[in-house]
Amino acid sequence: MRGPSTAGLCLLAVTTCLSQAASGNGLLQRQNPLATITSLRCHFIIKTSVLWTDGKPNVRQEPTDVRVTVSEVDLQDGTAEISSPQGRRFASALLSDGSLYFMETTSGAMDVTAVFATQSSRGKLRAVRGEYAYVYLTVPPFVPDPAVSQSYGECEPAPGA
Repeated sequence: MRGPSTAGLCLLAVTTCLSQAASGNGLLQRQNPLATITSLRCHFIIKTSVLWTDGKPNVRQEPTDVRVTVSEVDLQDGTAEISSPQGRRFASALLSDGSLYFMETTSGAMDVTAVFATQSSRGKLRAVRGEYAYVYLTVPPFVPDPAVSQSYGECEPAPGA
């Protein structure tokens, strides 16, 4: 029986090193599919909201029909523009491992849209939009409780995205 040759061992060592380097220490690396998105059309169809009753949260769910457009996404600068029922706003954009986040702020409010790198239906991505608002006023008219809601739906990369 013949043992392994020196050339065979060298070839095996080089192949192993190259495959380890290409796969990032043995783990497969893949391109984040959200990294190239420049615009999205989103549609949210279910909404949960919270009303506080005697200091305790009371959650309710209802159908909704909210459309949001995200444009001018620039992940290098961390910016985007959002058109929603509240109007057009500038937003911060943040790409994470499998999610793309857009955060809009106004006086007393913050809206966050999260788009996930997983499909809900053909060509559309799962998405959630949270709306959080509270303005602390000590004179009437004041709202004693924060307004909190979350909507669920999907986003579709717009043409050219």
